[in-house]
Amino acid sequence: MWVEKRADDNYKFIERYKDPLTGNLRKVSIFFEKNTNSTRKKAQMALEKEIHQRLAKIQDGTIKEGITLGQVIKEWEPIYKQQVRSTTWQSYLVAKKHIEKYIGNDVQVSKITPKYLIHIYEDMLYKHGYNNPTVKSVEFKMNNILRFAFRRDYIANQPPKLLPVEWKKNKANDVGKKFLDQDELPYVLSEIEKLNPLYEQIFDWQYLTGMRIGEVLALRVKDIKKKSGIYYASVSGTLDYSANKVSEYVRQPMPKNDSSFRDVKLSSDALEIYKHRKKGKHKDDFLFQDNHQWFTFTRLNASLRKVKHDLKLDKQLTTHTFRHTHVSKLAELGMPLYIIQDRVGHKDAETTREVYLHVTQNARKKYDDLLDKL
Repeated sequence: MWVEKRADDNYKFIERYKDPLTGNLRKVSIFFEKNTNSTRKKAQMALEKEIHQRLAKIQDGTIKEGITLGQVIKEWEPIYKQQVRSTTWQSYLVAKKHIEKYIGNDVQVSKITPKYLIHIYEDMLYKHGYNNPTVKSVEFKMNNILRFAFRRDYIANQPPKLLPVEWKKNKANDVGKKFLDQDELPYVLSEIEKLNPLYEQIFDWQYLTGMRIGEVLALRVKDIKKKSGIYYASVSGTLDYSANKVSEYVRQPMPKNDSSFRDVKLSSDALEIYKHRKKGKHKDDFLFQDNHQWFTFTRLNASLRKVKHDLKLDKQLTTHTFRHTHVSKLAELGMPLYIIQDRVGHKDAETTREVYLHVTQNARKKYDDLLDKL
């Protein structure tokens, strides 16, 4: 410790210590009015206490070696489960199986490196044949787990952004299979109507609004609102269909993410569906329920599989297909991508962007071909 006299006649008592994180010397100081044996003792004690407290904070952050990924997951899961919707939790449980299979519960979390994870993800893509969304889900969940491990001092550094994964490239014809062409849509809806008229109304509503199936089924009569002569669907909830029984399905008061909260302007066709569906219903009733019962997603998807088979349709046909078809139609009409993303509740969706680019590029090629006729 040493002492420096200040211009105001006070004394500054200073001590050095070594920062174990950087190896550099740091200083702590305290001021007294006098420089006596008594004040020097008091200063020494105060400075030692301050140094001890600073070092204690660092030492408490010493990495706990030997902690396995499985142990971290077990500690993290109860917290994560309370933070997310039950459907998101179910999605995590699927990703967890891949984490356990390809990374392993017994690996020490402090030994996991970005390069190691990239090898895992690319093996899943190209060796084991998984698609991009599946592997991206695993990557996203692992990042959450590693951030938790960092906060618990199980790893030394905040997980850095991974080196770019070599994701599978979608071929143009693959993107084109994610939505229906305008000549295909009427045939598909007509076949669905033969199976169940309400199914047709549900999927047609998806096409007309771009809403997710959970958002559509969670719509109540009172969620359709009129503002300045224009009708909107207020999207403020989604259907939690993670339960085993349809009777246990519940409406959750929050959709998939913050950008999902939105008002969707209704076209005249969508408005006709609304007027038909609201007949005999109270304002709190669900618009697309039948006898106060929801349809299981198994039944909805089964109807789509049957239609795909009967029409020999060389396209993906899921509930999301109608949402993608909505995006393709808006792109064809010249609506900007950012407005489409806002309408469908996606700030940054890879598939939305792919469909948009596919349609606009095809339109550009069509007009480019016309130039040859000049």
